[in-house]
Formats: sequence, structure tokens, C-alpha cells
Amino acid sequence: MKTRNLLIATLLFAFGAVACEGIIDYPEKPIDDPRTFTIKLRAGGEADVSYEPLTRFTPDDRDLYGVQVRHKPATTGSYEYYAYGLFDNVEDMSLEVKENYQYEITVELIDDGKDKIYCDSILVDSNYYLGYDKPFKGYNKYNGSTSSSITQLTNKFTYASDRYFIDGSQIRLKDGKEYTYPENIDFYYGQIKNYIPTEDGTVLSIYLKHMVTGLKINIGDYFDNGNITLSAFDKNYTFTPESKTYETTFADYSNVSLWYTNEDLSLNPFNETFDFKWVKDDGTVVDWKPFNLKFYRLKQTIINLKYYGEDEVIGSNTLDVHYEDTEMENGYSNLQFGAEQDDYNW
Repeated sequence: MKTRNLLIATLLFAFGAVACEGIIDYPEKPIDDPRTFTIKLRAGGEADVSYEPLTRFTPDDRDLYGVQVRHKPATTGSYEYYAYGLFDNVEDMSLEVKENYQYEITVELIDDGKDKIYCDSILVDSNYYLGYDKPFKGYNKYNGSTSSSITQLTNKFTYASDRYFIDGSQIRLKDGKEYTYPENIDFYYGQIKNYIPTEDGTVLSIYLKHMVTGLKINIGDYFDNGNITLSAFDKNYTFTPESKTYETTFADYSNVSLWYTNEDLSLNPFNETFDFKWVKDDGTVVDWKPFNLKFYRLKQTIINLKYYGEDEVIGSNTLDVHYEDTEMENGYSNLQFGAEQDDYNW
């Protein structure tokens, strides 16, 4: 009997030991923090070349680079803002990144941006600094403000999830006005998605594309007096018999993602309406009907403005448009407008 009781006691002790062992709070194995790497960013692609006359780019300290970075764990979650900065020196683009994180990086470059983008002084930590507006306007939280503001040129990254450049569709120029298609602005855009850093000291080249389109207007020899005005791109242009030709470029800030992801230059155009009117010296008005044109990245559209006379034969085609899938210097849309009676408001 004693032997039986001793056996039962021994078993109960053993079970109790196992049960107690199950609730022992063993310390968890510490998880190592992810390693941090430093990578260098480089702007490449179409910003590396010098074309004449419409894709010229020579890097200097007058240029402005806005860099925005988002990240997330490599295997889960969604992207959040990680870092951003405004630079005029590409040599300073050193970015601290984490192992096993995935990164999305965008770069916006404006050639000679210091001379073309609206700038002003801004108070940061009791001192005034020079800052630049759209496309470099941001939620900077200077002095605790929650409003968006121009961004200080610092040549370094600010690391924060609640401070970043705002998304927009316009660029603010020196005249203080905002434009969707600013004139004579060389705007470049590039992006890298799903980048996972693997080693320290990596040089990451970001392919930039030139986000511009071209326009040329030719007015015929019939124009020998008065003024011809054009309404387009939220501006008014005036032609005189001494200035019958106009050539320019426009940046497209609103279409960058579509233009960047499509290699085919014939895709994703934007539309613009043109409205010409001729007021002669004697007060007579020639009023062409408004018409729409498509504009493509790195293509020049040429408008040859004709004048229909009563003694001319009316043709069968009002518009004759051709598109060439080549570089801007050689490819263009060629529009003959004004040779038909239906091209006018009578």
C-alpha cells in the first residue's frame, strides 16, 4: 500500500512539474534591428544627353531636384512616406535605407529651376531660408504648421512619415502664376519601384524622362496688316506682320505617370484648344473657328495658319494631321488650318 501511494505521489509530482513548466515565462529571443545601408542616387536617362534644340540639358547648380521616398516591409504592408528632400547638387543625394524593406523613389528635375520656379524666404526654426514652390511645395511642418508651404533647399533628406511633397498637377513660375503646361520649362521625371537594398554603398541610377512637348506656328504671307491673336494654354499670344512665326515648348506636369510608363510616344496625349482671330487695320475681323490638337511627349506640333479667300477653291479636307514616332527634333504633327470655308466663324 505504501508502495502504491508512493508511486501515485511520484506521478502527481511529475505531472505538476510538467504543468508548471508549461507556464514558465521564458524570455523571448531578441530580434535584431534591420541593418542600415547608405546608397547614392544618380539621375540618368534622357537627362544624360544634349539634343538641339528642344532637349538640351547641362547640369549645374541652378537646377532643382525634388526627391521623394516611400517604403514598406519587403513582404507585407503598404507604402508610407519615408524621406524627401530638395537638392541643387546631385553629389549630396545619399539616402539611408533599411535591409528587408522595399522602396519607391521618384525624382522631379527642373533645369535652371532656381531661375524659373517661384521662390521666397520661409521661417524655419527662427531663421529665414530660401524655399521653392510647386512642384516642390510640401507638408513640411515648419515651426509646427500643418499647412503646406514652399520647401527649403537643404541638399539633404528629411526622414519622416508625416512630411512630404504634395501631389499636384501644376507648376508655379516666377510670375507667381500656376500652370498645368508651363512654357519653356524643361521638366524631367523618373521613378524606381520595388527596390530592395542589399548592400552598402550602392549607386542607384534613376532613369529620367523629358516631360515636354513642342509647338510651332507659321502664318502665311497674306498677313500684312493688323494683329492676329491666339488664345491657348491659358494665355493670349499676339502676332504681327513682322512676327509671323512662333516656336516654344511646354512641360506637362499632370501626365507624368502615364508618359513615364509608356515607351510608345504616340500614347497618352493631352488636348489643347486653339482660337485664332485676325483684326485688320480697317477693323475687319477674320475669326477662325476654335479647334483641338493632341500633344505628345517629345513631339513638336506645327500649325500652318492659312487664310481662305472667296476666289479660292474649297477643298474636301479641313484638317491634315500627321504624327511621326521619332525624337522631337524630327517628329511632329503638321496641321494645315484655315484653307477651308468651314474653318471660320462667319
